[in-house]
Amino acid sequence: MKHLALALLALLPAACSSPAGSAGAFELPAAAEPYDASHARLDALLDAYVVGDAVDYAALQAEQGELDLYLANLAQLDHETFAALPRAERYAFWINVYNASILRLIVEHHPVDSIRDLGGSVFGRVWDQRLIPLGHLAPELGEANLSFTDVEHAILRPRFEDARVHAAINCASISCPPLLDRAFVAESLDADLDQVMRAFINDPTRNTLDDAANELEVSAIFDWFAEDFEQDAGSVRAYVERYANGEATAWILDAGLSYRDYDWGLNDVDETR
Repeated sequence: MKHLALALLALLPAACSSPAGSAGAFELPAAAEPYDASHARLDALLDAYVVGDAVDYAALQAEQGELDLYLANLAQLDHETFAALPRAERYAFWINVYNASILRLIVEHHPVDSIRDLGGSVFGRVWDQRLIPLGHLAPELGEANLSFTDVEHAILRPRFEDARVHAAINCASISCPPLLDRAFVAESLDADLDQVMRAFINDPTRNTLDDAANELEVSAIFDWFAEDFEQDAGSVRAYVERYANGEATAWILDAGLSYRDYDWGLNDVDETR
């Protein structure tokens, strides 16, 4: 199956990717502040530079130092302290790590047409670059630095088993679920995950729910990670129906189902949408 093949590819060790797998980690400053569970520094950046469903990367580029300070603040945690945090706090933490690290990568290389252009070679994958110096918080992975593949497929998906994560993490691409304009925090995590998934499913630029034609044309994300949606709701259709707006949504359970092509163009405010 297509989604299974993609998931297996994503789990390949970074050593299988040539230059991409050997890229150096982000160089972070020494953290000068105690760990901030409110993720206030990231929250301020998202509030300032997320514009609708896009990001003002040119303006954010001037704030690369703030992204570095944010990641440095997270990196100062030791594994024992981190492991003792409540589940919701650890879940929000890793979502924010993924999103902040994507932003950090893009602003370092901006302008760029697509995040996939940063993979190194024809055999390299940007997702496998070990850029994130937080391996000490997931020591079972045996890596000093983590990749996006590690965070998504070895931490977020298997540890938290919540398909809503696919609407919370953003891959800097036009077809991705839009980046939330605030950081995820433990106190509002469940409500925020519901919000982003509902917004994603009912966004006609990413998913079409056509009751008149009895057809669903949904994001390729629902194909690639079908097993996650099936685990949570029994089927992709049932998952879509759970979050679809309106009262009469039962038709979705028997609707025709197809998947959209994915647009990997950068979700930049400067792009013509």
